[in-house]
Amino acid sequence: MTTTTTWTWLGDHLALDLANTVQESGGAMVDLLPDAESFASWREAAPHPLPWCPAPGEQDLAAVRSLRDDVLALLHAALQGADLPEDAVSRVNGTVRESSTTRHLESVGLAVAVPAGGSPFTRLRGVLAAAAVDLLARDDLTNLALCRAPGCGQFFHRSRPNQRWCSAGCGNRARVDRHRHRRATTVLDGS
Repeated sequence: MTTTTTWTWLGDHLALDLANTVQESGGAMVDLLPDAESFASWREAAPHPLPWCPAPGEQDLAAVRSLRDDVLALLHAALQGADLPEDAVSRVNGTVRESSTTRHLESVGLAVAVPAGGSPFTRLRGVLAAAAVDLLARDDLTNLALCRAPGCGQFFHRSRPNQRWCSAGCGNRARVDRHRHRRATTVLDGS
């Protein structure tokens, strides 16, 4: 059974949009790409230029999710200032090489990843992997953050240094949760 996802958070860096296809729900991480229909919905909603690909078979979808998991591991390590996991780096680089993805300049400040070879899914994965390479190769990742609001756990770019949540909705949810927790603690303490 497929649940409908609105993908309202799409539009950050492509690597983050891929990583954020996993979301926290009830303390567990939920895969937002469990089937071909969900993948097609995500791909259609993506504001980034992505290579065409047919409806994925289970093996293709598993390969996209595996790449996503590698990107997640790399982003978590980068956020913690830790060494990047060598196995994830190797697989991401291998995906870029497999698709012969290169960068083409579109305009000032805009380059796009262009895959040259492989199956449609190899090309798509090459563009997604190249996006992760682009993001993680930046000199300054200080504006990269992880939203700690209840039910989120998504990566985002801060628009200001003290930004703690990815959206106003997450900020409201976190404040309501904090208020509810304080109130429950006050009642239990008998104050």
